[in-house]
Amino acid sequence: MFPTDDPAGTVATCTAGLIEFSATLSWNTVEDLPPSPTLPVLPESARCSVVETDDPETGRREILGEILALSERDLGSALQNVLRSLTTSAALSDAVLETRVIRVTPPASTPAITLQTLALDLRDAGIEVRFAPSWTPVPKGAVGLGILGAEQELLSFIEAHLSWRAL
Repeated sequence: MFPTDDPAGTVATCTAGLIEFSATLSWNTVEDLPPSPTLPVLPESARCSVVETDDPETGRREILGEILALSERDLGSALQNVLRSLTTSAALSDAVLETRVIRVTPPASTPAITLQTLALDLRDAGIEVRFAPSWTPVPKGAVGLGILGAEQELLSFIEAHLSWRAL
């Protein structure tokens, strides 16, 4: 069981995958640095957080980001958009581009039997249950459970139950 910031009692039917990336764009002179931001807005099927930092002394731009998506396809598509945008920006501005990407957590679906068992256990404990996808990445083999608004009650449920343990 992995506690998420979703509303209390929300059992995650699927959870987002997470990709972290970084890029460095380097120009010959500080004057060559184009205006920020480098990256476009991503489609709504993915969530992206990006920080761009310019170093005017060296003519470099550092970009750090995370991409979240609920499916492998959306995660790959969002990453492809980011890399394409970075490559285009570098090519059009005569910059040297270095990138690094790591898939931290793959998107996951919760097996139906696990959803059913957890929902029944929560209901038996008097906790209202709902089902929804979660944008919180969850470790492999874990089930996401929203605890927002009833943190102590749900953490106590997890600690006291024989079948479930918090990760």
